[in-house]
Amino acid sequence: MNSTFSSRLARLRGRRLVLAWAVLGVVGALAAATLLMVNGQSAGAGEVRTARVVSDNAMTPGFTGALPGSANPVGDAAPPVAAAPLAGAAPDGMPVASSRPVQALADHPLFAQHAGLGRVDCKLPAWRDDPEAARAFYRAAIACLDASWEPTLRGAGLPFHPPRLLAPAESRDVASQCVQRLRNGPTTFYCALDETLVLPYDAMRPLSGGSRRGAQLAVVTTEYGHHVQTLIGVMQAYTEKHSTLGKDTAAGQEQSRRMELQARCFSGMFLGTNFGRADIDQQTWAEASHTVRNDTGNPRMHGTEENVWGWWRWGSDKGDTWECNTWYSSPAHVE
Repeated sequence: MNSTFSSRLARLRGRRLVLAWAVLGVVGALAAATLLMVNGQSAGAGEVRTARVVSDNAMTPGFTGALPGSANPVGDAAPPVAAAPLAGAAPDGMPVASSRPVQALADHPLFAQHAGLGRVDCKLPAWRDDPEAARAFYRAAIACLDASWEPTLRGAGLPFHPPRLLAPAESRDVASQCVQRLRNGPTTFYCALDETLVLPYDAMRPLSGGSRRGAQLAVVTTEYGHHVQTLIGVMQAYTEKHSTLGKDTAAGQEQSRRMELQARCFSGMFLGTNFGRADIDQQTWAEASHTVRNDTGNPRMHGTEENVWGWWRWGSDKGDTWECNTWYSSPAHVE
């Protein structure tokens, strides 16, 4: 091979190598730009987006632990309401079944797609420190929850009707099929047997702190989350499994935590989706999140403080029924 040809070949190979590196550089720059767009340009946005990417990469629903402390209510960026029936789906050419509950947990059809809640302009009366004013506040809050959840459940081919409300001045006046829940003193709860939110004033009053209606909403929306579970059939499936496992066993208590943490996620969904609308303003949302973050309930039955906050915050950040599938999560995230 003569020296002139060898020299030309070497120059050609060098140009090809430079061109290849240039192409790789462009691809790398595009990839970096894409990541920057996904993760946001500010430090705060980056923190929140990181949590989203963790879930997306895992291709599994639900809170995955170790979320950053900053919170980001999803607002109008929440997924749309379910557009087509899931529970009542039928083969082509066949009539769609009427709305009915589906007794399932991890594979429940409401968690089969990314579905948000209806957005409502929730008008709430000012919080006043007396039983009658409290009842008026709870009725208004429940009406907002009804308006937000009904299109989602009906859109998924599931039944809907509002819960009952019991809000006496004192817990001793509660007339519920679940009255035994009060044996250890005043408390709030949802009774699945008669589909009732039980919110005695003497149990709710310590949360008020003056005008802290967000603290009240944190409780009402969580108990309403149990009503949603009852309507769609999750509560029935849970009750059967819980009974089989034994309520005092480690496995039974884990099921209880999954139930409670899903209600927290549903609570966060409502407040996060409707953040910035009417009376669910920054102060109200912040009060609700503060109440949830400082919850000191029974960790064996309700979950650790970290997981209670994590699931509520996840629901608020995502606004997505698929993401509230606590039944699918690993045991570490429902401790």
